[in-house]
Amino acid sequence: MNAEEPARPRPASNGVKCPRAIIFDLDNTLAMAFTPLPERSVRGLAALLKIMPVAIMSGASIERMEKYVLPRLPKDAKLGDLYLLPDTCARCYVWQDGKWVRAYNHTLTKEAYEAAVSALEEGMEKTGIVKDAPQWGERMLARENQVTFAGLGINAPADKKAAWDPDRSKRAKLKAFLDEKLAIFALDIRISSRTAIDITKLGVDKASGVRWVAEHLGFKPQEMLFIGDALGPGGNDAIVIPTGIETREVKNPEETAEIIDEVLSACRTTEPSE
Repeated sequence: MNAEEPARPRPASNGVKCPRAIIFDLDNTLAMAFTPLPERSVRGLAALLKIMPVAIMSGASIERMEKYVLPRLPKDAKLGDLYLLPDTCARCYVWQDGKWVRAYNHTLTKEAYEAAVSALEEGMEKTGIVKDAPQWGERMLARENQVTFAGLGINAPADKKAAWDPDRSKRAKLKAFLDEKLAIFALDIRISSRTAIDITKLGVDKASGVRWVAEHLGFKPQEMLFIGDALGPGGNDAIVIPTGIETREVKNPEETAEIIDEVLSACRTTEPSE
């Protein structure tokens, strides 16, 4: 993607403008967690990639993106303009020479990683957060970039996740424990998604991802659009707001598809630069 000036954005009838790039959250935004991209998201992403760079940032691992996102895209999708930022933007992957290449990699130190795993195990026991709670799969995902707590297990049904901790009060107790236990380490500890808590290196979050994408593309954050399901107070997407990026909050992939259609319509009405 070169840095030539794009067509000048003109608001569509609904007030939506054509951004220079668009960034999506994954879970409950482009697709429900641990499910393949729905057809409307597939069509929308493919159409957007024809006209602008697209990034997907998520607490999900790159393996999950490879399983649920990439196989759904059409073979002629413009992957050179797709950026994948898994592990809450601790890593970034770009398409080069016919393969996905890691553009950067923010790993936890060995000491911080081991402390996070230990503190999470202890915290689950001492706070009683998972006592008598049903479980579908592992409750901890430990990777070199991120340690994640999944309250009901990684394979919990979407409706169960939504009902378990809607006000985040259960996880707030565990987060408070982790904040104190891990205070000597340079870590970010965030409540995220429907049942999760993510632990990453300090300063590694979706805001840092937004800034990286903007700098890499030569754009200002204000020229880009972020779409996510948790932009309200306390939401894990809200951290992008201070970057200045335009934002739209959604409740599910269906609402995301509607916004994609609005953006595509707005981009079709842009006028050539003078």
